[in-house]
Amino acid sequence: MSDNRSKLTCLMKILYEMTDEDHALDTYRIIDELESRGCGRIDRKTIDPNIAFLRDELGWNIEKEKGSSNRYKLVEREFELAELKLLVDAVQSSRFISDRNSKEIIRKLKTLTSRYQSKKLDRNIVTNDSFKRDSSTAIYSIDEINEAIKEGMKVRFYMVDYDMNLNEVKRYGGQIHEVSPYALMWNNDYYYMLGKPIDDDKVRTYRVDRMRDTLLYEDKAEPRPADFNLEKYSGRVFDMFTGTTTEVELDCKDYTINYLVDRFGKEFKSKPVADDRYTATVTVDIGPTFFAWVFQFGGDIRIVGPEKVREEFKELIARNE
Repeated sequence: MSDNRSKLTCLMKILYEMTDEDHALDTYRIIDELESRGCGRIDRKTIDPNIAFLRDELGWNIEKEKGSSNRYKLVEREFELAELKLLVDAVQSSRFISDRNSKEIIRKLKTLTSRYQSKKLDRNIVTNDSFKRDSSTAIYSIDEINEAIKEGMKVRFYMVDYDMNLNEVKRYGGQIHEVSPYALMWNNDYYYMLGKPIDDDKVRTYRVDRMRDTLLYEDKAEPRPADFNLEKYSGRVFDMFTGTTTEVELDCKDYTINYLVDRFGKEFKSKPVADDRYTATVTVDIGPTFFAWVFQFGGDIRIVGPEKVREEFKELIARNE
């Protein structure tokens, strides 16, 4: 019985690795491959019943081409080749995943298809040497954060920055943060954790790749604030740099409407004021990243009010002249 199971397992691996919609194996090639893998020699008459078992009992989509020597191929898998290509491209181009981790993940993705199709997963996404970051620790931090959110527990960690010599240094001398995590967010190719620290009443944002020694803490997390809305929070926090939350009125050229929808969704108020201009009222966290976003439009988006925000914008520009 165990010998039969071993041969069936070998047969499954052979079909999985060596066949696809464009490549089939005949009966004799399968027999030779079983023997070369140390699975023993089997009678060719047993191949067809075993294939039928895989198809009918296990649901494998195996096609049979009848002939003097029948040919078989596995034509459907959990992931289509196009889906695997998309995943490989995402991993390879992600700033968040280090080069070493990218290669390991892609190696594993290649095992999800045939040896022939896996060659098509050698993609040509080009990034410069400084683009990928060594964020291997962040992968494990994400696991801890997800578990903490699922279990309703707090997490503990400290944050790091870099000095002018590009050495990693502990932020605030290695101060330990205890936070009730509420969500993980992906923004500008980085992961962020949203949560409430024990010494603050507001929800804060932490960049995961700057978190170290992240551990699930044996203490129940505080419930989300009643007024916390993830979509609104993500819409107003530009690149996750928090500042004073303010409602701002903008005067905009008509073509910029797509950029505002990309940034804020469709929740902001807009009103046409001319054939080619409109005003928009948005809620944002005031800070350099918001001002940089406005500045990139070269005057086609202007801050109308409040006056204090207009003055802050002018002062920032003046300091950089």
